[in-house]
Amino acid sequence: MQNRNDLFLFGLVSFLLAHISYIIAFMVRIQYGEPELRRQLTVSNMIIKSIPFLAYIALMLCILSPKLNTNTEETKGLLVPVVLYTFVVVGMTYTSYLRDRKAPGFWTVFVGAVFFVLSDSLIALNRFVMPLPTPGLFVMFTYGLGQYLIAVGSLQVADKNVKIS
Repeated sequence: MQNRNDLFLFGLVSFLLAHISYIIAFMVRIQYGEPELRRQLTVSNMIIKSIPFLAYIALMLCILSPKLNTNTEETKGLLVPVVLYTFVVVGMTYTSYLRDRKAPGFWTVFVGAVFFVLSDSLIALNRFVMPLPTPGLFVMFTYGLGQYLIAVGSLQVADKNVKIS
């Protein structure tokens, strides 16, 4: 079972890097976007906007932690990586939400990020809570749709910013 955990951790780290890359891209978009957006992103505003995202993290960790705390061979050493990953994947969705809502592709990217979180949530539920019917189908569908929407929405923003001289 340890080899399965090693493979799971390898996948977790790989996708963690992808989510961190998305966070950086979204933060760059915010930094170089409209000055009005940066003025609106006060600490209190960001805290208020984070509440549903923090609630989702709390819900997922409440569901996952009883199984992850059992320290069985199946879950040995996975509690901290899964908790960290949960914060990062939801943080990616949160930073996508902080972007300029008036910008082309905003909702496309945000919905794509939500599907990405859904995909990862299905993996966690299937692995740690209960087997889901045809998990591969649902995981790959939500993952593929999420990636597609993030890419399409990002291209909509890029098309808007292309200057033809």
